[in-house]
Amino acid sequence: MKQIKYMLLWMCLFLFFLYSFYGRSTPIDLSNSISSTIQVEIKGAIQQPGSYSLERNSNLTMLLELAGGPSETADLSSLSMNRTLANHDMIVIPEKSEEQKISINSASSEQLQSLPGIGPSISQRIIEYREQATFQNLEDIMNVKGIGEKMFEKIKERICL
Repeated sequence: MKQIKYMLLWMCLFLFFLYSFYGRSTPIDLSNSISSTIQVEIKGAIQQPGSYSLERNSNLTMLLELAGGPSETADLSSLSMNRTLANHDMIVIPEKSEEQKISINSASSEQLQSLPGIGPSISQRIIEYREQATFQNLEDIMNVKGIGEKMFEKIKERICL
């Protein structure tokens, strides 16, 4: 009988304890405290820099549209366009740096084809030439079939050894 009394006493204390911590609390309504929009600032190489309101879960592509798009000097290559933006983000659109020169002694076929007037066949000839002998000066590229003085004038500012 004593055991039942103790057990009832402990149960009452336990219930009182639960009620004192959980029984009095009112549910918190978080729906009003979480905004459906975010504020994001964008600057740098952009048409209309500033602060913009977007829907939550918007990405960089949507922000660029609101800001009028990137400027002509914008370099978007290092940015993830699908990145989800967060409230109070600040996005800086970098400008293109001066074009990097392409090494005629080590560039890939794709890199060589980025030069004006150089297509797949000429880039392959450049690679074959340098496998026989490395280019000692920039003018040596004119030894490659298909590259004359006019072509050399077009590319000489964009190549290096």
